[in-house]
Amino acid sequence: MTDLNPVADGSVPAVDPRGWPLPRAVGLGDLGPLAEPISEHNGQAVAVRPLTDHPGWLAKLYRPDPHPEDAQRIDLLISAPDTLPESERATLYAGTCWPAARIHGPGNPAVGCVIPMAPEHYRAELRRGKFSERRFLEIDWLAKSDESIRGVGLPRPAFGDRLEACRRLTELAAILEALGLVYSDWSFSNAFWSPDRRSVYLIDVDGCQPQKMPDIHQPNWADPLTPPGSDADHCTDRYRLGLLVAKCLTGQRDARAFHSVSLSPWPEQPALSEVLLDMLFATERERRPTAVQLNQALNNGPYLRAVPRPTRSALPPLPPLPASQTVPQPPAGTGAAETGAADTGAADTGAADTGTAKSGTVAEGTVVTRTTEKKKDPATTWNARWIWAFAFAVILLIVISIASNH
Repeated sequence: MTDLNPVADGSVPAVDPRGWPLPRAVGLGDLGPLAEPISEHNGQAVAVRPLTDHPGWLAKLYRPDPHPEDAQRIDLLISAPDTLPESERATLYAGTCWPAARIHGPGNPAVGCVIPMAPEHYRAELRRGKFSERRFLEIDWLAKSDESIRGVGLPRPAFGDRLEACRRLTELAAILEALGLVYSDWSFSNAFWSPDRRSVYLIDVDGCQPQKMPDIHQPNWADPLTPPGSDADHCTDRYRLGLLVAKCLTGQRDARAFHSVSLSPWPEQPALSEVLLDMLFATERERRPTAVQLNQALNNGPYLRAVPRPTRSALPPLPPLPASQTVPQPPAGTGAAETGAADTGAADTGAADTGTAKSGTVAEGTVVTRTTEKKKDPATTWNARWIWAFAFAVILLIVISIASNH
């Protein structure tokens, strides 16, 4: 039966469109039998187990050391979509495993939560040698090499595929930001990607907290302006979101992604490079652009920001580029590439920011490629000549010896 208790503003909760009108707080025994875990000891969860009587739904069970505020926090998350416009609420439910109910047990008001399983279209058949495995496709694949992608039987993502995935990702981020929630867990492993539908699905959102939360540290995702041991907040989220988008758009995982962004290779999204560079390199974390601003730039919109522009730290050094590695580019015929830091619709038109000068310009359809040419070692060439001369002399002596015996 649907829980009809009023929400905080006195209204009746919106109907959950995901197909199961369960109460917003349920006992563990009321869920029926649980199947074998599909995940164990991952993050805050001790196990994630399918509900046998309710296909498509999961019980995410937390570690047995609950925090007193967990129950209140989960209840806040469950009711948060009620405050959204209908279209945004539908987007949130379709694009995340948003919790539907808090699970309670004897002496523990927050045993876990009920969440939907990611839709089947986020799975793909991945080839492993002579074998294949159908599994959820992480957004990580947008930042892997073409060889890796082809090696598992996936089609190489075009720039439009990357762009659409990043649009969906930032749309979800903007909704979380509007709800005042910090996610902190933006990374390759926490979003699934559907190449066919060009959509994304965010997981582990039941860990969101209002305004701030303990920082979730992951290798290569640390915010340089969030000191270790301090809480993550909206500024931390903006940095990690920008980092994820930069890597997925360029198909590169290291500092090459930043240098590719600085070239402004997206003429149909003229503000995108500037937004990303401010998210990643602004020296004042409070001046990082919002998720809404990034989403607008991805959708060909302007970047409206206050003057003066944020100062930026310098780009990290460019690492050596493997031979013939390419940077994903927009399709040809979309207009000339930007050659500077032009800011469509912005009030400021000053010079480029400190430490972020463009490293060059990219003409339409150009592929950034660096090939390594091996130079011949003179010493090696000289030694080879002596070896051939010696071999020729030995053969000549043998011929003379045979001739003299006859």
